[in-house]
Amino acid sequence: MRKKKRNNHYVLPIALFIGTLAVWIVVRFISDPHHRYLIWGIDVSSHTGNIDWIKVKEQNVDFVIIKASEGATLKDKSFRDNVKRAQEAGIPVGAYHFFNFNRKGTTQAHNFLNAIDGLKIDLPPVVDVEEWGNVVRRPRKQIIADLIDFVKLVENTTGQKILIYTNKDTFKWYISDAFPENDIWICSFDHTPNIDKPWTFWQYHHEGRLKGVQGKVDFNVFYGNTIEWKQYLNNKKR
Repeated sequence: MRKKKRNNHYVLPIALFIGTLAVWIVVRFISDPHHRYLIWGIDVSSHTGNIDWIKVKEQNVDFVIIKASEGATLKDKSFRDNVKRAQEAGIPVGAYHFFNFNRKGTTQAHNFLNAIDGLKIDLPPVVDVEEWGNVVRRPRKQIIADLIDFVKLVENTTGQKILIYTNKDTFKWYISDAFPENDIWICSFDHTPNIDKPWTFWQYHHEGRLKGVQGKVDFNVFYGNTIEWKQYLNNKKR
């Protein structure tokens, strides 16, 4: 009985397809976000400790967002020095305010605006909104109203749309309905952030280590390619 010849005509294409698919799955669903997205950065505060910004730049950090202020009166003691030295190293800089749920929005906005006064900040202004670190003593509606006041005052003063940092629960509770037009910087330790709105930045790690940095840093990625990143930097104004 004659054996049928094995048809190898489709073997190589199928093998190549399977190999390509496997690589895509690893890159898209398994690998670190740093490898899945082209633009990568960090955020820091005075709690991070001493930072050698030249060494940070050498590790291909594309941006840094630095804490400027918190609540009604607190200003981060390292903010201005970090901004100056990061920009001297050639790293685009952003500034954020930690929003306090028990202080008036306008008062906090003035604190933030005073903290960044006279500085050329490369990224849009940021407000950090999260229940962690806050004692919630007022009704949700009042907190949202104060947050709206903060956003309006900062946007009207700077001429830029605010970027809102938050997590999944806080986004749903305070941000989703009240700020449909603002970009979101989402904190999520899931494989991919799961919110009902496209995100612009994703903070995916709180325990990062870099050469030249005394303490731990947060790792972040930007949702977009290098061209979109340049456009984002150039079009941060409303």
